[in-house]
Amino acid sequence: MSTDELVYLLMLLISLPIGYFVKRLHGHREKTFISTGVGVFMTIVLCGPHCLHTVVAICGTIIILKKATWQHCHTLSFIFNFGYITFFRAGAFFGLEPPTGFSNVIMLLMTLKLVGISFEVHDMEKAVNSPEEGNKKKYRPVIESPSGEDVVHYCFCFVGLLTGPYFKFKTFKDWINNDKTIDVPLKKPLLEKVKPLPVIAGLFLVLSYSLRIDDLKEDGTFYQQPFWYRLVYMVFAFTYFRMRMYAAWILSECVCVVSALGAYPVELKARCGQGPTVDPKSIELSEDCDYDFETIHNIDPHKCDFTPTFRDAMRGWNMSVQWWLKNHVFIRCPVRLLSTMATMLVSAYWHGIYGGYYLSLMTVPIVLIAEDLMMKSFRTEENKVNYDRLNWFFRMRAFDYLSIAFLVLTGEALMRYWRSIYFVGHVFTIIFIAVALLKRPKRRNKEDPTASTEKTK
Repeated sequence: MSTDELVYLLMLLISLPIGYFVKRLHGHREKTFISTGVGVFMTIVLCGPHCLHTVVAICGTIIILKKATWQHCHTLSFIFNFGYITFFRAGAFFGLEPPTGFSNVIMLLMTLKLVGISFEVHDMEKAVNSPEEGNKKKYRPVIESPSGEDVVHYCFCFVGLLTGPYFKFKTFKDWINNDKTIDVPLKKPLLEKVKPLPVIAGLFLVLSYSLRIDDLKEDGTFYQQPFWYRLVYMVFAFTYFRMRMYAAWILSECVCVVSALGAYPVELKARCGQGPTVDPKSIELSEDCDYDFETIHNIDPHKCDFTPTFRDAMRGWNMSVQWWLKNHVFIRCPVRLLSTMATMLVSAYWHGIYGGYYLSLMTVPIVLIAEDLMMKSFRTEENKVNYDRLNWFFRMRAFDYLSIAFLVLTGEALMRYWRSIYFVGHVFTIIFIAVALLKRPKRRNKEDPTASTEKTK
């Protein structure tokens, strides 16, 4: 384990008892200021002078929320925060110190929160001011317009500060205002979260000791190894990467559980990122109701590892960020055909300025096209079991291939690795698209005279 990984682990472990202590508080102000105080302390300790960037981002968003109209606040906040995170990362070009890894991840999650709260204000005002929106059957929670103080507390809450999950401002306020968090049971949801952790931690420790990921970044002895070695290496590299992320996200979910953030009665049918989908006022909740933590459910290792399709596996990975991207980019993209490409572009831009992110994430839409075409052309009711097994194998190799970008970061290093295995991921994707198009069932024209003749016969 690297020093940074040990620090992340330490911060998450420290957050567990603090979260349990905050859960047992009754006063709203005590819960608010303690969670904010701990978050500010962590930010200062981990980021040093770089923590000033968080102040600038928060102040800029507060000004937008106060001065801009609700019709434009979300767009302005999106432009400002994504523009500022670019300046933050490219600070070296302006004579500033480059950001540390810790300051980068804090700014990543804070960007989602600051843009997200602006969209919440916009959507709330739109529902109130637009009759057609207000008449829709879908439950739309109403929030009070956040004050500047609210924005500060939301952004610096220690829960989810470093490793997520993302949660809405409404979720944060529900947690702060809930006097009954002390009554939320912990044992069952906590055991469910940690159940896969021993296996995940064991695999991560073995692979972190066995692999030298830095070898991928350098044009050295690794690239003198045989082709089969370089090809198989990506399988173990991705396993190491996802075990590391699984462990971090599971522990971060545990912090949410012990603090009761994101706990809602099961009758409200909460969803990841969204929160309740049923209006609490429309049903009567009992005093001893059961709770779930679907709102902060961020990782589904079983789905990521065993679901047959690439698309479904993506839905189990970093689920709260997936929800953010879907609800703030995908469904709002004005050109439907470009919605997936736009979502992947924003995702790459959010992750960082390294070329590897763009090369990897912008390949995802092509992989999805290949998968969809192959399923339409070859998957049938009779062969679906064997087809799904084969599809699982190839989609896992696609994840292996694309994940290298998140380990080597730079476009140059990623291209060096892909070149060393002859761009096998791209080659197979193109072959699948070509074969599927050739084999795809032809749609019969309704006005085809042959078709009408056959029907007559």
